[in-house]
Amino acid sequence: MTSEETQKIEELLAIFDIAPDQITIEATDELVTITVNIDEQVAGRLIGRFAQTLDSLQLIISLMINKGETHRHVLLDVAGYRARRLTTLETMVANTKNQVQETLEPYALPPLSSTERRQVHLMLQDDAQFTSYSEGYGQDRRLFIAPKSE
Repeated sequence: MTSEETQKIEELLAIFDIAPDQITIEATDELVTITVNIDEQVAGRLIGRFAQTLDSLQLIISLMINKGETHRHVLLDVAGYRARRLTTLETMVANTKNQVQETLEPYALPPLSSTERRQVHLMLQDDAQFTSYSEGYGQDRRLFIAPKSE
């Protein structure tokens, strides 16, 4: 991360009264993780309904820092929301894997954001028994978990 990119992120989040000392940025060649440490009770305005505001801010930050030839995924977490949601996703995936194992049929998860679909794909990328794929467009896009064909 360049200091200019960090400054852009801090300026954007300052619009929401987030001070630089409340922001933690960790970057690798492939992923930029931005954590905003604020009280959960005021985090709702940054998360929004079904995390739509959080996803929108994440997209804006991604567009701001991914100019040029390099592309890094951006993961924005506010007050630990993404971490809590990841735990929920892991439970959902485990339950769905049990159901798929019993029926040997693909099973669609409830609607998920693109970030959450990516997290599920990453959870299953090295799984020996199960795979994941997405179908549909826009808000109708659904993620399926299916048995791997042998």
